[in-house]
This record gives sequence, structure tokens and C-alpha cells, in this order.
Amino acid sequence: MEPEEAVESARQRAAEARARGEYTQDLSGFGVAPTDRVSVEQLMEWAVVEPDLAHMRSTRRFGAPITLAKRLLLRGLQQYFNELTMLQARFNLHLLVRMTELEDRVIALEDEAARRRGDTTTDAAPGALRPGPSTGAVDSVARPPVPRADGGVADAPDAS
Repeated sequence: MEPEEAVESARQRAAEARARGEYTQDLSGFGVAPTDRVSVEQLMEWAVVEPDLAHMRSTRRFGAPITLAKRLLLRGLQQYFNELTMLQARFNLHLLVRMTELEDRVIALEDEAARRRGDTTTDAAPGALRPGPSTGAVDSVARPPVPRADGGVADAPDAS
């Protein structure tokens, strides 16, 4: 049976079961909360590119010499790879900081709109720690330093 046929068959059997009086529960308001979202801290950890030499191996018949050749090639190109991964990691971290700043701004704007409507469902004071949009847990993120144009490093602005 092909997947397309399986879906149609399942729908047909469900319709037959409903006709017999089964599946009588009203599931119109049923929803499943997403569980595959990760925290900002986990995203920050993933944003830093760190190649692992332990993953560089070959499982072929003559894998040991191939693995040795790969590791020697990597050692010869290490400076080039470090520069590439440094640039990518810096981009990833800056993008992540910008994303979390935008999330904080959206939360602040939603709170302001709710306050103007007179909605009292927002119980967090401005600047207080509150459930984060990505995890449901409290986000208290240590933001990475931000490079300045003069080459120095400044602390990241506090988004609260």
C-alpha cells in the first residue's frame, strides 16, 4: 500500500466508524502545544561553530589511512577553517542576539497594547522576568559582547 492510499484508507475507515457512532468526542478545541522548541541558551550554544576532530573518521575498508589523511589535511588548513568558523559563529551570535531583542520588543509592545485595551491578563511588571516565547521558561540570557567599530568590545545592551 502506498502512503497516499494509506491516508485515504484511514480517512475512509474513520468515516465508517463515525457513521457507526464511534469517535463522538468533540475535539474542535483540542490543541497540542509544541514541544520541539529550544531555549535561547541552547540556541546560543549551537550558534558557536566548534568542529570536533573525533567525528572525522572513515569506516571504509582501509579507514585508518583515510582518517589520517583527513586529519593531516585539516591540520594544514586549520587556520583557514578557524577563520571561517569564527566568522560564522560571530554572525550566528549576532543574529541570535538581534532575534532575542526583537522578541523582547514584541513582548513589550504586546504588553503596551494590552494595557491600552485595559486587559489585565498580563501580570508581569515592565522589565520583570517573564515566560519566554520560545520555551515557556524564564529567559534570563547572558548576551555575548558586541564588537565596536573601533575594534573594541562593548557589553551587549540589556533588553529588559
